Amino acid sequence: PLNDCAPVRIALLGGPRSGKTSTISKLTADTFNDTYYPTHSINPVLFHYKASSFLPRLILDETEPENSLSYFSKQSRVLLSPVLYQTYLKSNKKKTDISHNSEIAYIPPQTTPVLVELIDTPSFNPQQVVPFLEASIYHKLDKDILRNLANEPRKPVSTNPLLVASGASELNGNIDGYFFVYSAVPSYNPPSYEETIDPIRIERDETFKLLSIMKGALDEAWKEYNSFKKRWNLGKEHDIFSFKNAMKSIWKDKNIHDVANLREQLSKEVHLYDNSVDPADPDCPPPIWIICTHTKSQLASPKLISNGKKVSKFWKCGFVAIDNEDNNVDEVLALMLREIVERK
Repeated sequence: PLNDCAPVRIALLGGPRSGKTSTISKLTADTFNDTYYPTHSINPVLFHYKASSFLPRLILDETEPENSLSYFSKQSRVLLSPVLYQTYLKSNKKKTDISHNSEIAYIPPQTTPVLVELIDTPSFNPQQVVPFLEASIYHKLDKDILRNLANEPRKPVSTNPLLVASGASELNGNIDGYFFVYSAVPSYNPPSYEETIDPIRIERDETFKLLSIMKGALDEAWKEYNSFKKRWNLGKEHDIFSFKNAMKSIWKDKNIHDVANLREQLSKEVHLYDNSVDPADPDCPPPIWIICTHTKSQLASPKLISNGKKVSKFWKCGFVAIDNEDNNVDEVLALMLREIVERK
């Protein structure tokens, strides 16, 4: 692989029984366990991805984009993201003047292996998630950083940040993409015999309802992360400037007070910069693809699949409906890899 030193890092977020772990198992080992074992901690899986079947090679093919566009225009279970659609469309227009012999069977080219890190995460629980932390909770943080979280350290809420600026955490700013995973099965739990219905339980059971909450939390996390980076860089630039100033006029105490005042202003800065919507912008959050699993289950809801497509159109992101019993599950990874490459 050409990226041995820098794997493509993709995080999977979703509710309980959404199929995150089984999808990772299918992608990495070509098998999966249908028995539900809840994930309690972040588990990264590093592997070499080789697009061997027809469909992933078709997606990654840069020489014959019209074949990809023609294929996905006929697929109801896949919605291309605007980035990929524009990529295939522009490339297709460039090749309109080239004649093709329809009698020649199209064979997509072989691809080199890609080092990929899939990050499995615990079931998303809005009550136990912190969007952003400036430093990893593996460090001994002071109360001024954890704030109210430090008052109740035994709660798991202090251990599930979506994004960490620094420290030993898998979910740091080097994530290249996110898979939002939900199940086409509304709920695996039997109907409750209780007189009162718990709305929190219903929301946890129906993993589709967590998508908007995850999107809001992730957007907030990247807002805080990019704002933190800009404030950090501003502070570093002023440190260099003030150091040069101090060397020129080392006898003046005024510079020291100016630096202290600026540091205090930066620490009190709470303004959050809006996330960029331009995929070419380095500060633009990583791409999101929605994955709907268990589509071949007898309990699968066509309405949930349709709603997932509507959400992807509203968010302007990609959507794929899969079932781990199929052999073309790795198309989701090929689509994500292609978008990451096109964004760069």
